[in-house]
Amino acid sequence: MIKQRCSILYLAHSGKRGDFLKIHYLTIGEVAKLSNLSIQTLRYYDRIDLFKPIEIDPINQYRYYQNTQLYYLDIIKSLKYLGLSLEEVKSVLTLTPKELVTYLANQEERIDQEFQRLIETKEMLQRKKEQIQSFTLESSMMDVCVKKIPAQKIVKIKTSNIRFNDIPNKEYGLISKVLEDVGSVFDTLYGGSYALKRYESLDDINYDYLFTHTVTDKETDINFEDVEISILPAGEYLSITFPLQEDTYEVCYNKLICYLEQHSIHVVPIVYDIWMPINFTASKEDEFIVELKIQIQAT
Repeated sequence: MIKQRCSILYLAHSGKRGDFLKIHYLTIGEVAKLSNLSIQTLRYYDRIDLFKPIEIDPINQYRYYQNTQLYYLDIIKSLKYLGLSLEEVKSVLTLTPKELVTYLANQEERIDQEFQRLIETKEMLQRKKEQIQSFTLESSMMDVCVKKIPAQKIVKIKTSNIRFNDIPNKEYGLISKVLEDVGSVFDTLYGGSYALKRYESLDDINYDYLFTHTVTDKETDINFEDVEISILPAGEYLSITFPLQEDTYEVCYNKLICYLEQHSIHVVPIVYDIWMPINFTASKEDEFIVELKIQIQAT
């Protein structure tokens, strides 16, 4: 009887002279305690042919395992820790040692890629937090100030005939496509650049480039005409931030021009305007905070 054999120790030769393994039978409850798995889990592993008992009593259906089988449970738990599904675990258990080494090397590469993605995601979260703080908590709202800004990586698209009041969905859609191709996402900041000068009307502003930021450092070839990865240079910038309401853009742009003239500041004659939505619900009216900034020439 199987129940009688449970208390008997068996000797099995391990393949080496004078070296023997002591084998005995364990109940499902004993295996559960030794492996720190539940009885329900062991029964499930049996049903899906992942880890089966060595014998089942035909009378009472009690499951019995050999103590040497615990080793395979350790392997299963290790593979699950790597993030494998039970189906993947079943497949891996059929591999030869050589095939397993190749498989684990591939898993290591996948984890490295995921780790890099998490680093980029964390950088995006940090920058988004800083952006929101910089825009919405700006103490000098609608006043000109000097900001020291680090270099910022962008994806930009060359444009023509894009005016202040245009909605360039096609251009930003293409930028979004490029970002996805390089493993990044749209930054939700909408940027543009145009020549610094006095304009009679906002309708006279003509954007040279539209852009958004990217968090990825991957080197990649851009396969779209007039689209490129570039850098907004580090340095000191004259900046003014304001909510986009009626004539606030024109008022703040003129403040920036007057400040330059009054203080005789030498700047790179390019205006960067950055639009950040502050209403994220599509059913509500659009709201934006805008920053205009101009790089001060280094002396």
